[in-house]
Amino acid sequence: MPHQKSILKTSATVLSTVLFIVILFYVFQGPILSGIGKILVVEDPLNRADIIYLLTGDIVSRPFHAAKLYRENYTNKIVIPQHELSPAEELGIYPNPTEAAEKVLLLKGVNKSDIFVIDFDKGVTSTRDEAIALHRYINNTKIKNVILVTSAFHSFRAKYIFKQVFKKTSVNIILSPAPHLKFDENNWWEHEDGLIIVLMNI
Repeated sequence: MPHQKSILKTSATVLSTVLFIVILFYVFQGPILSGIGKILVVEDPLNRADIIYLLTGDIVSRPFHAAKLYRENYTNKIVIPQHELSPAEELGIYPNPTEAAEKVLLLKGVNKSDIFVIDFDKGVTSTRDEAIALHRYINNTKIKNVILVTSAFHSFRAKYIFKQVFKKTSVNIILSPAPHLKFDENNWWEHEDGLIIVLMNI
């Protein structure tokens, strides 16, 4: 009997603790979730750089942001890694992410002569591939300062990966995240796309 009372008491304590945490999270969910978003978004102070390095993907935000920085004279050269071609892209059914980004840049006023597409084996398929592709490209240049353009909630992971790849170099990676169109770090949990993107980058 005493043993049974002990189990009941422990269960009640655990239940009360869980309930308290749930209530606490409900009351403070805004600041907590906003805090998660702010951790994932990395933005460095901008200075003029040798190049903008535009990561592929998220065609609705990244190339537009890169073009904006170009027009603001932060650099006169935008470098894009060649993304791997899918079977549908090889048939011309869909544009390749690199091709699509280049088209956006041109339509937003970037000179064709200022856009450089760099090769990488069969094409990049990950952020690490993109970092390695840039590392190989820079080895043959005098580039020291790079503005890295990616999506806002991808910026923390991108910064970490690029720092790992470039840790034995003197190259300065400057993060300039492209804002998402429908949400930011203060309301991402209210949008399905925001939930998916944040979960992918945690």
